[in-house]
Amino acid sequence: MTDKKRTLIRLGIFLLISFLPFLIIVPIMNAHYGAPIFECEEAMSAVYALGVFGMMIPSVAHLVTRLVTNEGFRNTYLATNVKGNVKWYVASVAVKLAESALCAVMICLIYADGRSFSEIFSVEDPALITGLLLLQLAASVIVFFPSFGEEWGWRGYMMPKLTELMGRPAAIVVGGVIWGLWHAPLTVSGHNFSTDTNPLLAVLMMCGLCVLMNTFLTLLTERTKSIYPASFCHMVNNNMGATALMTLFCTEDFLQSLPRISPLLMFPFVGTTAVVSFILLMKKNKKSDT
Repeated sequence: MTDKKRTLIRLGIFLLISFLPFLIIVPIMNAHYGAPIFECEEAMSAVYALGVFGMMIPSVAHLVTRLVTNEGFRNTYLATNVKGNVKWYVASVAVKLAESALCAVMICLIYADGRSFSEIFSVEDPALITGLLLLQLAASVIVFFPSFGEEWGWRGYMMPKLTELMGRPAAIVVGGVIWGLWHAPLTVSGHNFSTDTNPLLAVLMMCGLCVLMNTFLTLLTERTKSIYPASFCHMVNNNMGATALMTLFCTEDFLQSLPRISPLLMFPFVGTTAVVSFILLMKKNKKSDT
């Protein structure tokens, strides 16, 4: 058996284990509650549990695939490799925070509707707001573990396999699409996009967003040979997004006036990060070839 065929088989097993749980569980939950679970208040506790444990599925798939295929545990990206990579650890948090902050500002400008600065932003107690921001960031540590659950699967196992099979540029696109499709049962159930959105369009937009995010997450993982920076980035993305920042900094009246915010508003900022990340990845390719 050739190395590429062996890699393809291992990747297939990994993806099968990763995809099956959501494909089975989410439709059952929708049927049980009689509505898309992300738009059903009665389902919120179950949705939270699904999110936490569901994000661990790719890591379980990674572990099981290595065991059943006798692949062993070399090149698992579990070393921290902080020495010499501090800048990438800092970037994993700072870049995502900058994206969220810029998106939050853009949303405020779009929906300002003639309001004054004080009508949009809560400026009565800056010390309290700063404290809440730091508390929110500290609380993100709780989200680290499910974030690691995804990252050790997608960036720690899938991406190296795809890169071996088709090269880095194609792997980034294909890996992002796979990641987006993995979310599909959740997406059509109201996760990120309203169920008023055409289901196919919502899945396509999620795939596009995942391709862009996959670029930066892959860069972090490849440059550090560690899965932790990508996990930190994923953690901040999930717990410190534009909506979370606006909840901390904006007035209650302004927040109540906003429509449901579409993740599409993140595309310009995530896209900029993706372009820079792709250039850096390709530069590494050229250096490796010389």
